[in-house]
Amino acid sequence: NQTLMSPRIEGNTKTTEYRTVGGYHFLENGGKTKDITGQNMTYRTSDHHFTADQAFGWNDPYYVKGQNATFDGETGHMEKGMVTTKHAMAFKHTPDYRVEGQDIKVYPGDKVVIKKPSFYIKNFKVLSLPSYTASLRHDKEGKFSIFSLVPKPTYSSDDGIGLHGSTEYPIGKHGEAYIDYRWYSKSGFKPKVGYRHYLPWATASIGYSKESNEYNDETVWVEKIGEVRLDTHTYHVGKSPVTVRGGVNAGYWKEGSVKGSHKEYYTEVSHDPIKLWKNADLRFLGGYQRDYYGYNGTIRSMPYWGARFQSKVGNRANVWVSYNQRNISYNNSPYRFDTTELPKELIYGGSYKLTRLDDVSVSVKTNMMSGQIDSVYYTWHRDLHSFDLYLTYKDAHRSNNDQWKIKFVGKDF
Repeated sequence: NQTLMSPRIEGNTKTTEYRTVGGYHFLENGGKTKDITGQNMTYRTSDHHFTADQAFGWNDPYYVKGQNATFDGETGHMEKGMVTTKHAMAFKHTPDYRVEGQDIKVYPGDKVVIKKPSFYIKNFKVLSLPSYTASLRHDKEGKFSIFSLVPKPTYSSDDGIGLHGSTEYPIGKHGEAYIDYRWYSKSGFKPKVGYRHYLPWATASIGYSKESNEYNDETVWVEKIGEVRLDTHTYHVGKSPVTVRGGVNAGYWKEGSVKGSHKEYYTEVSHDPIKLWKNADLRFLGGYQRDYYGYNGTIRSMPYWGARFQSKVGNRANVWVSYNQRNISYNNSPYRFDTTELPKELIYGGSYKLTRLDDVSVSVKTNMMSGQIDSVYYTWHRDLHSFDLYLTYKDAHRSNNDQWKIKFVGKDF
């Protein structure tokens, strides 16, 4: 699945080492995972080891540029390097944001180490460090961002202007310390700090955090102090499509004057999505959650189940339907943060792509206990290259609390 092209290639079939003359173009998976160009490359087909005096192009999930690039089959290395993302990449101008480093080493599945990194937004240097080490161990789905440490601007009607950044630092063979910080002009500083440890069958963690949820159309925050968690991976039952997962956690919660210990355990059964037809998926899930609130000594038992359907209609439209039912013995948690407002809710809607950069969507939430529409959300989304803009109007049928909300967020953060 690898292709090396050059005006001239010299090599030896016994040593399996080849050299390009007059420039090179290196492709992997037809360019989907690697599309690199430069002046000279030496490549061994026996172990995929290569060295290149220059390298520029796509190395999934980033665009890279640097000198004296090497890969020995396990570790990647590049001097005087630059890294940016596909959303920030500008082929004729300066990237929207980038990281430059004197020396960049990548240990796949473990960490990335950058010596003397500088973080830029366009040509404005926002941060410089002697060294930056970021963990790749949490990157289970390829969502790691080397730009996570950079303070990214955000805006929302609820929280105001904000900055968001995060990073993880590897500790030992299986652990990492993490910090995630958010600052909002309306809500203040909201950090998450702690340590997580990767077990063969689960992830264990301990930390401190301030987390938000929505209650009666208002953003509410809870402070979780010393919370210990153990969450299993998702496992298939034998060779069947059925999956199971679960977990336990315990800590101290504080929301205004409401504060006390909180403990929880949960388990959930689901399955791989069922393909009804092309571009149409159906998924069911069911589980049980039990919460213990030290604030007033109450216990909330919550068996739950639900179904999700989604389908793509043509090249421009999507539709979805979901139903959620939570059978709770004690309806309202003492904390607004995790209060269940609608024990039985039906949500349906759709989106339509107007242009290459614009789409609109409508989502309807129905209270199935009363049979009445709770609220309708109308959203316009605009692609702003490396950022997304969302403008939402909420028609609150059950009250007079109609709202406009605007949100401005970065894609790669």
